Amino acid sequence: MKSVKVVKSIIVLTVPCLIGISVAFTWDHGVKTKKPHIIFIMADDLGWNDVSFHGADQIPTPNIDALAYNGIILNRYYVQPTCTPSRTAFLTGRYPIRTGMQGYPLKAAEPRGIPLNETLLPAHLKKLGYVTRLLGKWHTGYYTKEHTPANRGFDSFFGYYNGMIQYFNHTYIQDKINRTGYDLHRDVPNHLNVDYTPGYFTDILSNEAEEIINKHDPETPLFLEIAHLAPHCSDAVDPLEVRDLKEIDSKFGYIQNPKRRKFAGMMTALDESVGRTVSALKKAKMLENSIIVFASDNGAQSEGFLENAGSNYPLRGLKFSVYEGGIRAVACVYSPLIKKRSRLSNIFMHVTDWLPTFYSAAGGSVANLGEIDGVDQWSKIRNDKESNRKFLLVNIDDKENTEAAIYEDFKIVIQAPELNGNYYGESGNNELYPKYNITRVLNSLTNLAINENDIFPLSSKTVKVLRSVSELSCKELTQFANCSQLCLFNIQIDPCETLDLSSKYPNIVKFLENKLDDYRHVLKDQTNAPFDPAGNPENFNGTWMPWRSNDENK
Repeated sequence: MKSVKVVKSIIVLTVPCLIGISVAFTWDHGVKTKKPHIIFIMADDLGWNDVSFHGADQIPTPNIDALAYNGIILNRYYVQPTCTPSRTAFLTGRYPIRTGMQGYPLKAAEPRGIPLNETLLPAHLKKLGYVTRLLGKWHTGYYTKEHTPANRGFDSFFGYYNGMIQYFNHTYIQDKINRTGYDLHRDVPNHLNVDYTPGYFTDILSNEAEEIINKHDPETPLFLEIAHLAPHCSDAVDPLEVRDLKEIDSKFGYIQNPKRRKFAGMMTALDESVGRTVSALKKAKMLENSIIVFASDNGAQSEGFLENAGSNYPLRGLKFSVYEGGIRAVACVYSPLIKKRSRLSNIFMHVTDWLPTFYSAAGGSVANLGEIDGVDQWSKIRNDKESNRKFLLVNIDDKENTEAAIYEDFKIVIQAPELNGNYYGESGNNELYPKYNITRVLNSLTNLAINENDIFPLSSKTVKVLRSVSELSCKELTQFANCSQLCLFNIQIDPCETLDLSSKYPNIVKFLENKLDDYRHVLKDQTNAPFDPAGNPENFNGTWMPWRSNDENK
């Protein structure tokens, strides 16, 4: 087994501070500072190997790479196996098992959602004076108007309620009952509005993000979540939708797999969107006081149901699985407020951590957040100490009987279904592919915005070093541990989960089994429910809309 080299690093988002009554100001050692703008960009079904800063030459992502190289590359960032649970964890700071939101993602006209007694991240930030906005995907419940994002703490919402839409016509098909509905909305609190903006959805989100940023008062702190559709597939006849297929075939002709070529086109649009967003922050004079996170909600669905041709290589598994390919996600964070930038960090993070970390960065007391599973990484990150987080519950799926958890370097996997294969997606490296173009990274919109007035701009040498240490390398094996019963892996030295160590470390197995047993005591049954005919879009002029009153659910 070839060990993976990592560089221990620090992420500093901004300074810890005291809560103030006024909108914008906090304190750091007696120095008056503004609350940071927080921009969270979430990709959908993006695989580990689908960004070029992880070492693959196949699909260039110069803007995303520039964000990573100028900031902090999060090498041990974990999420849930699928989208609805990941978004629930992000918004609540709590494991989805506490609310019954674990398991299969929410379907259209399914009467469930994050319980209304849960206070979500945007609502917490509003208490600290933030303007809060969501663009893109919601997918955590909309069966009553109270469950929609503009009534859960967001000042505005532009996007779709369900798990995906078609990129051009913005419809969604509930395939099992063959119901098609339009799903694009422009909501504000207590007012739900259908929106008919035409165009390719990734570009529409870019336009919306630019408009929000351009119109925003820089003196007022902004929380903007941009939850992209890309690179998730759609339910169109051709589910991998690109702006111009001829252009993509020409640009990525060296990629033999036509599905992977289309995926590359979807990624190109996503990468351009990141560049446009960072550039807009610069022009609005907000970048110097912003925290920008780019992350995926889960691994790629490389094949099978809702295939998008993404790649999790060399990690084992894919979306829906508790293997690393499903839950170890692409992530990076950039901020001019970071004291030590251009680093790879091996800090142990989970999607639940963003709520307390952002809240702390904004000046809030984490004690006010109640019972959460997220860890405030703030002071440890800021002072270059080890993470507070030692343990992570990956998931307990009470319907599939699959469980997984991580303690420091060790990961237990229980009753994980055997897959058709072990590594999903292409390696991304071939002598026929164009070589990595560092100049393109340095000339990207993201890098030009960040380094416009920097006396120490990002260098080619730094790019080479960071790209090298970000690439995971594992020894290829012909035999893989069968985890249909139980496996134990050391994922620090074996991130590809090839060698079962359960017989070698029985005490660690017992410890992790006991931790899982503790969490079973707080596990709530999954709230999945069948399609409710009252939510049929035919009842709402062909649009997916809330269909129940909150009184019905009390």
